[in-house]
Amino acid sequence: MSESDARDSQRLEVEIFNLTFKLKAPPEEHERLRRAARHVDSVMRELMVSQTSPDTARLAMQAAFLISRDYLKLMDDIATADGVTSESRRRVDELLQRLDESLRSL
Repeated sequence: MSESDARDSQRLEVEIFNLTFKLKAPPEEHERLRRAARHVDSVMRELMVSQTSPDTARLAMQAAFLISRDYLKLMDDIATADGVTSESRRRVDELLQRLDESLRSL
């Protein structure tokens, strides 16, 4: 965080799984951070139903893993929707390599 960001930041409290976290963030980020906290709390509570022991560290790691998986799937779906698949990337890389080789031979 830059010095000006630190000056523009305001305190915010969010609660996740009955724990309060005090954050500093620009006011325009507060609602997004609240939504993120509600989402993490919701995932942890859903996972808790299937837990046999109340190991909150394990629960938090499972929630982080599932949220990361969902994020990466979303990013992959966006890339695919934009037509950027691994096959198209491979083909573009191959074409660029052939173009470079052709230019070197001139």
